[in-house]
Amino acid sequence: MKPATDLEHGLPLALMRIGRQLKAVTARTPDEAWAVLLLHKVRENGHCRVSELAAQAGLDTSTVSRHVARLEKNGHLERTEDPADRRASQLALTPRGRRMLKAATQARIDLIHQAVADWSEDELRTLCALTDRLAAALEEHVPGTES
Repeated sequence: MKPATDLEHGLPLALMRIGRQLKAVTARTPDEAWAVLLLHKVRENGHCRVSELAAQAGLDTSTVSRHVARLEKNGHLERTEDPADRRASQLALTPRGRRMLKAATQARIDLIHQAVADWSEDELRTLCALTDRLAAALEEHVPGTES
């Protein structure tokens, strides 16, 4: 394939395949995949409102509200009073939510380690550097998608 064709077809498909594999190792259902994403976003922010979480996840508030309700019911998230506005609440990870997120993260790390076990140190450094560079460049072109 020519480099332009690789960029148009090969790379986007490869990135989607990678995403599917990483999701598959951490989630048995699409809801679990969203749960991991939302728990990750809450951990990044410390505490946040549902509307903020929805904006960061690129989802509508009603969809995130449904996922959050399940995460609360299962003991992964809890609501706390928003100190800036007592009428509102913020979301926080519970110890159970932290454990779920830690297990999902470790499963992904383990899968990646298995997949690249026979790669050289130079190949791994190149992969990490170029992947990070691509992620940063994509974030510049798609506002509001920073990790």
